[in-house]
Amino acid sequence: MSFFALATAKQALPKQHHALRHLPFCRSIQVALASSAPRTFSSAPTNEHEQTLPPPPQEGIEFNALPWNLNLPQHHYYIHLTTTPMEGWTSNHYDPTTDGGILTSPSRKNEHSSSPLHSLHHYSSSPLPLYPANTSINYGTTIWEGLACRRSPTSGKALVFRPQKNFQRFVNGARRMCLPEPSYELFMRSLQLVLRNNMHLLPPAPEVKTGLGEDGEVTIAEIEGGSKLYVRPMLMGSGQQLGLHPSPQISLFYFVSPTGSYFQGKAVGGLKLHLERKKSRAARGGMGSVKCAGNYASTMRPLLDAKQKGFDDNLYLELDTYHNPPPSSSSSPLHQAILQELSAANIFLVLKTGEIVTPSLDRGTILPGVTRDSVLVLAKEFKHELKPFVLQSIRADGTDVGDDLEITVSERDVRVEDLLNATEVFITGTAAEVVPIYSIATSESDEDEESFSVTFPQQEELPGGPVTTKLLGMLREVMAEKRQCEATREWLCDVFASPEDFRKGGVS
Repeated sequence: MSFFALATAKQALPKQHHALRHLPFCRSIQVALASSAPRTFSSAPTNEHEQTLPPPPQEGIEFNALPWNLNLPQHHYYIHLTTTPMEGWTSNHYDPTTDGGILTSPSRKNEHSSSPLHSLHHYSSSPLPLYPANTSINYGTTIWEGLACRRSPTSGKALVFRPQKNFQRFVNGARRMCLPEPSYELFMRSLQLVLRNNMHLLPPAPEVKTGLGEDGEVTIAEIEGGSKLYVRPMLMGSGQQLGLHPSPQISLFYFVSPTGSYFQGKAVGGLKLHLERKKSRAARGGMGSVKCAGNYASTMRPLLDAKQKGFDDNLYLELDTYHNPPPSSSSSPLHQAILQELSAANIFLVLKTGEIVTPSLDRGTILPGVTRDSVLVLAKEFKHELKPFVLQSIRADGTDVGDDLEITVSERDVRVEDLLNATEVFITGTAAEVVPIYSIATSESDEDEESFSVTFPQQEELPGGPVTTKLLGMLREVMAEKRQCEATREWLCDVFASPEDFRKGGVS
């Protein structure tokens, strides 16, 4: 039995073919599906440092039309390492002083394997064994990360966005799940190698559209984006046992998939969110800040219910603050409730007071999103540049403000009533990037609960209102090497840099 649902060629590929027949880009994808043989590697790992740029994208794939899903698994290679709680991750797995260890050791080539590395496996032809007593299946001890690698339109390099932040969250999750923490060197080298060996699936560079600024100089008008080579590192208890104990075996995986945007095809404009008042995503003292599998399992049923009611996603509350509002408050319990996040994205508000705000991490109930942190940094670093767009957003909403309005960027408890004072609301995530929210409302079918509804007219059409659009542009400019400041200097990591330089970050 396969660990990954799409890993077995006999079962997965017919389903993949069937599903793709109903998609508008089926013809180009079926061309790529026609050959399910493992890719032949052109060079051994000993020559990897000689290459500085990624190869061209694989022909026959319409990358911009790919859905947010596992695409073309028969063309992927994944990394798999194992250890025990007693041993942990040691220099036997990876030694950064010699770039040696199990991770980088050459494989023994045979007729069943074209992989150059012992730790690298073909996704479809090398499925993982799965046993009923697997610890992660029984007790949910799985954490994972999501990163994006893009082809730069400026240098042509393959660049990973802020993997250092993903490592910090990964280590925090490992501690909470009683899993041995990989070293930073092991985490980064594994990431680098899985990308290098899947570069044929790196989408083309995004198109950069230019225009003339007020001073007549050429400026960047828009950077199209969305397509990426998504990477998912995973750490899980892969051993077998019946009792509630840490797993006797630990597995570290890295797999990839070329994808489009998370909300691609799901909305033609800003998203419509359901304000969820009954189901809880996370509570204080729980695992809400850990990127573990259980955090997403708890959102599946509410997400399906919301979609059946015509919404795109749920916006979750900290339910304790809804059911137990401050006794001295004159506002309704729902208006006093504290916002958390969506099923898989953080939320931001642009308020009429000039404040750009997102829920604080201090309560421990939301994920410390990498894109969330990036937007916060950009909004603070380029606040002066952002100010005209904030003023435009507030004035377009009908509020008269002067040019001396102070713009603030903050993290704090955000309540439902803050939504009534917002001119724009948007969400952030690795897969979503920056997406506008058009409306937030409760369901009409829940007549026994307090109702709520608010719309943001400036967010009705993509890419959103002036602030949302500007921040998305700033983020994409950084990813495309078109914008930089001291705070962003190490955000981009070049896949074909040396292991040391890749760990350090920054593009020369």
